[in-house]
Amino acid sequence: MLGLLDSVVILASLVLVIGAVLRAAGKKQSDSEYFLAGRDLRWPFIGMSLLASNISAEHVVGMAGDGYRIGMVTGGYEWMASWCLIILASLYAPLYLRNKIYTIPEFLERRFGWSLRAFLSGNLLIINVLTKNAIDLWAGSLLFVMLFGWNQIAVMIAISVFTAIYTMKGGLRAVVYADMVQGSWLIISSIILTGVGLYAVGGWDGLTARVDPGLIQMVKPLDSELPITGFLIGNLFGGMFYWCMDQTNVQRVLGARTVEEGQKGAIFAGFLKLIIPFILVLPGVIAHALYPNLERADMAYPRLVSELLPAGLRGLVLAGLIAILMSSMSACYNSSATLVVRDFVLRYRPAMPESQQVIVGRWVTVLMAVLGVMAAPLVGISVTIWHYLQLISAYLSVPMCAVIFLGLIWKRGNTIGAIAGGAAGFLFGGVLFLDQTLGWSLPGLSHPYLNSFLHRSILVWVFAALVMIAVSLSTPPPHADRIEGNVFALGRGSAGGHRFWAALLFVCTIILWWMFR
Repeated sequence: MLGLLDSVVILASLVLVIGAVLRAAGKKQSDSEYFLAGRDLRWPFIGMSLLASNISAEHVVGMAGDGYRIGMVTGGYEWMASWCLIILASLYAPLYLRNKIYTIPEFLERRFGWSLRAFLSGNLLIINVLTKNAIDLWAGSLLFVMLFGWNQIAVMIAISVFTAIYTMKGGLRAVVYADMVQGSWLIISSIILTGVGLYAVGGWDGLTARVDPGLIQMVKPLDSELPITGFLIGNLFGGMFYWCMDQTNVQRVLGARTVEEGQKGAIFAGFLKLIIPFILVLPGVIAHALYPNLERADMAYPRLVSELLPAGLRGLVLAGLIAILMSSMSACYNSSATLVVRDFVLRYRPAMPESQQVIVGRWVTVLMAVLGVMAAPLVGISVTIWHYLQLISAYLSVPMCAVIFLGLIWKRGNTIGAIAGGAAGFLFGGVLFLDQTLGWSLPGLSHPYLNSFLHRSILVWVFAALVMIAVSLSTPPPHADRIEGNVFALGRGSAGGHRFWAALLFVCTIILWWMFR
């Protein structure tokens, strides 16, 4: 059960979050302040907020679960995220910030028109409810059920209410300030748990002696579940959508004071990503050595916390989990409010005063909290939380990534082509998803190299891109105003101060892949 010292530590973490929110809440709540923190964010806050909004309970519990099941290789998602953040800093951030947009779908309307804007915005809202919000609540509450036997629904409601209140109070600035506290808390608590786990297993040498070497290797062959080619190509495509086009993540960069601040913030987040496999996946491998017969892989993290940590340290780690859970949820709430207000409400009521926009945004936050609690039980059917998230995200995001990226590098791409490519990609991705999950074994899809959904996602990307190219070439080209200022232009509007750090980040990632090959 939760001891007094654990309770004090958790309470202290919540007090720190409240303090951060109160500091942010003093700002005047205009639409720019509520949705984009007044476009005044500096790079350390952007970077830590990018990490904190991304890492949540599904990472803490789910990545340890997949680490238990298949080993360190699941941390490859995090190292590929570093590459995607380099792309965000180098290509997307200058384009977005020069256009002074509030939402990614808003930019998409300038390039392709309202239809694709509405489609992407609606798609992002669905993803927010069914993946981010629902998985956050389910994974986080599951830990407290396993450890203390608390009522899972009650835990989900309590976390949702607290998170919604501080998100409504301070908007994006409150979210970012809280992220700085919560992200730091997660890193510290995760390092402590990893250190205690390594000590229990006899250090690194003890760990490698007790587990199969395959659990340590991160470079896997082409016919494995997570092949290296799947990461370097397939996950790059899917990750580019998540890190460069997903409103929840990119909103921090949209609130940057300058283009260079946004770029440096993205690169800083990339460096933070390098350590995640060692503090979130490695505990799962440690649990495999200590408890090789767990009934469910997702029980690895709760088992480590309950059996290895003394009072006080257990509270520190649980506080880190609660903090990062709320951080990810608040990011989801705030981005959803921004999408609804900017992409739908203002289209039909363009003269709505800023004060009313903020009020509508707060009501959307309440709605998201309710929908998240309702959708969370759906996650319980997954094999592991992390695998479920990656599988769903790959097939949902890759088609949109293909058409958006192609439209930003190819001026001839038009709206009809983008819609056709996106729709065809979703249809093809759905077929591949059902074939894999239901065991259809359709002709041509039973090759060993297509065992991995990462390889299959490459096929979806290529198919969507080819359809967009074919339809665009067979229909009239877009008007000039759809092109000017709405496609990539390397070096324009950017001082390039991030380039050294981007190159260093890239080299560090290559070295890590080589060390764990």
